Amino acid sequence: MGEGEAGVPVITVRTDRVLSMVGASKEEVVEALPLVGIHLEEVSDEWIRLEYDPNRPDFSTDYGVARALKGRLGRVAGAPGHRLRSSGWKISVERRVKQVRPFVVGLLARGLALDDETIRQLIGMQEDLHQGIGRRRRKLAIGLHDAGAISPPIRYDAVANTFSFTPLGSKSAMTVRQVLKETETGKRYGDILKGALAFPMLTDGAGTVLSFPPIINGSATALTERTSDLFVDVTGTEPGVMDDALAIIAEALWDAGGEVLSVKVEEEGKERTTPSLRPRRMSISGEDVGGLLGLNLSAEETVEALRRCRLDASAGGGRVAVSIPRYRADILHAVDLVEEVGYGYGFERLEPAYDFRYSKGKASERSRRLDALRRVAVGLGLQEVMNYSLTSVEVLRDRVLRSDTGQLKVDSPKSRLYEYLRDMLSPDVLRVLSENVHEPYPQKVFEISTAFHRDAKTEAGVKETPVLAAAVSADRATYTEIRSILDTLLLRSFGGRPGYSEGSMPFLIEGRTAFCELDRRPIGFLGEVKPEVLAGFGLRMPVALLEIDISSFLP
Repeated sequence: MGEGEAGVPVITVRTDRVLSMVGASKEEVVEALPLVGIHLEEVSDEWIRLEYDPNRPDFSTDYGVARALKGRLGRVAGAPGHRLRSSGWKISVERRVKQVRPFVVGLLARGLALDDETIRQLIGMQEDLHQGIGRRRRKLAIGLHDAGAISPPIRYDAVANTFSFTPLGSKSAMTVRQVLKETETGKRYGDILKGALAFPMLTDGAGTVLSFPPIINGSATALTERTSDLFVDVTGTEPGVMDDALAIIAEALWDAGGEVLSVKVEEEGKERTTPSLRPRRMSISGEDVGGLLGLNLSAEETVEALRRCRLDASAGGGRVAVSIPRYRADILHAVDLVEEVGYGYGFERLEPAYDFRYSKGKASERSRRLDALRRVAVGLGLQEVMNYSLTSVEVLRDRVLRSDTGQLKVDSPKSRLYEYLRDMLSPDVLRVLSENVHEPYPQKVFEISTAFHRDAKTEAGVKETPVLAAAVSADRATYTEIRSILDTLLLRSFGGRPGYSEGSMPFLIEGRTAFCELDRRPIGFLGEVKPEVLAGFGLRMPVALLEIDISSFLP
């Protein structure tokens, strides 16, 4: 288990084990793996090293891989069928934990035979789910426990940092504070609980600690080869993603020979049964398949292709109805179903067609208008710069004296330099000037890029706005000069004549700042940069800048 190049997840499976699961020869398996979307990294008599798409977290164990291969090779067809019975177990959620890590789901699996390789596969799946859809445990964390060491009912509560228990891998008790400061997982994931006044804890009816999520399990419920019954908890902040993960785990445990049983989650007098395994239902038409794959398949052929991908499907009324098992969390849209048709039919069977009509490409009207704007800017002596859409809190907020960053923060950023989507371009334009103080003056630059803002009306909850920012740095960079540039840009590029009114921006000098409008609609601001902001960027010359929304000028 682990990651390959560019963070793509990789698993290593025993060759003999996979062949036994699938009921096929090594040659059949090796040939079929790429045909289900799995990349072969290395094949030997003992091991096969596989790289899979992060969108397919069900491939995080050899059970998931074998499940797909059996469908592809015709060993079975359609979705796996299981009957979920109740375990009689219950998890009680206390009100105090809702402020820290509010949600929990779980399941019980009985009758498992956990040899070393099965345990390795389950722990590998746990970590891949943590890193992938769990976003390094921020959205979800999974606990695997020996159910024989648990006395139900289970309680999910919050405790003080002085609470003590024996964590997994330790022989002595430690306080929560010590776990966070002294253990490897505490140091790695403790930031998730940064600022918390209480800490989540799962305990059983006897007070035994099962887990301190999302950090570490307790030692009392560690898995061994003698474990036959398994309790799984998933805690986190996003119930939908948690349900996805638990469904993937449930399917793997069924494939491992266990019987999966449901667990009740009780919260404020309400009960919920987990895992949630109700299949989702969608449909596609022949036009959907033909338009994307170029195949003229009958409804029956489409059904057969989908069933080879371990989906249930039936034809009727000119469409194909599809039942998607809960563990296939990657299928979100009809386009995803068409892709499954492609896998089931066999992408290797597609043949190139050469009867398409030749046409010449040309620039769109939007591109032409942006190019015209760039030409005018260059004609005014400005040099174009290009920055990343992601920037740091220091540039976007602190150096320009703002009170916020637009609040579009990346989950688990790789670097503090690229944490926030920009809601304005001016801070990064100033940063570019600060990195070129050794170059000759005057310096005149501009950038055309996208600003991002929250907008609940859009599908993604984010509105993307095309924006132009420009700045002049010189011994006499004034409001008059930057306004002259803006007047000329709008007049020559779009035939517009803006109006101005007195304005205020946190990083611009009072009385030398204006808001700009066109046809009585605000489009931006301009002005001279405050001396303290210049000092914060290490700039040695005055700077005047402008920033405008250019969306109304573009089709």
